Amino acid sequence: MNRVEIEATLREKKVAARNLKKSGKIPAIVYGKQTKSMPIEIKIKDIEKTVKTLEEGTLLITLKLKEKDKQEEKTVVIKEVQRDPKTDEIIHADFHQISENEKAVFKVPVFAKGVAEGVKMGGILEHSFREISLRCLPKDLPSKIEVDISNLKIGHSLTIGDIQLPEGVEVMDDKNRVLFAVVTHKIEEEKPAEAAAAAAAPELAQPELIRKERKEEEVVEEEGKKEAPNKETPKKEAAKKEEKK
Repeated sequence: MNRVEIEATLREKKVAARNLKKSGKIPAIVYGKQTKSMPIEIKIKDIEKTVKTLEEGTLLITLKLKEKDKQEEKTVVIKEVQRDPKTDEIIHADFHQISENEKAVFKVPVFAKGVAEGVKMGGILEHSFREISLRCLPKDLPSKIEVDISNLKIGHSLTIGDIQLPEGVEVMDDKNRVLFAVVTHKIEEEKPAEAAAAAAAPELAQPELIRKERKEEEVVEEEGKKEAPNKETPKKEAAKKEEKK
């Protein structure tokens, strides 16, 4: 199990965070079952170095806390780190104190070891879960879990239950969860988008032909009006003759 040390000082609540930053420090807090919540201050460079090391595996931290003329050590883990949304700088950290003599649950990263046989044959490796939950004493906590995937073939998988854990360590997650799998994707040949759209679209009449047909209909109607006899004309002429008589 990897361990690092961080020096900390008990912080007065009245001290503003911007004033701490000027001195190269940030505010933090320590809490746990065995201690009340304590505001502390730590060096920015120490927490940044520790967080970077966390990328390689889980860490136990020995917090050397100074309070006036005395100093005490606490075993802690980083519970949360807050960053500035604009600069991405760490601005606050939460530490959870644990007991060396009591089992606790830890999040431990999982890494693949080797190259899967199925990948060499053209398959694709899927890594479903990046970390698992383990319960153990702090002294038995592995910093990371490495899984040998070299014999993994296409269509095969490895679950959490397939992991060989150290003695005294138990997994808290579902053992049937798949961690690694080698899959293959069948890509079907697709028609060009334009051709598919043209095939799906209904056949439409050409605008020019529609206009021509309408013009021809209008001409026929006009000619019909000219040729049609006026049925009321003979009646009007007969009425005029009667008036003259």
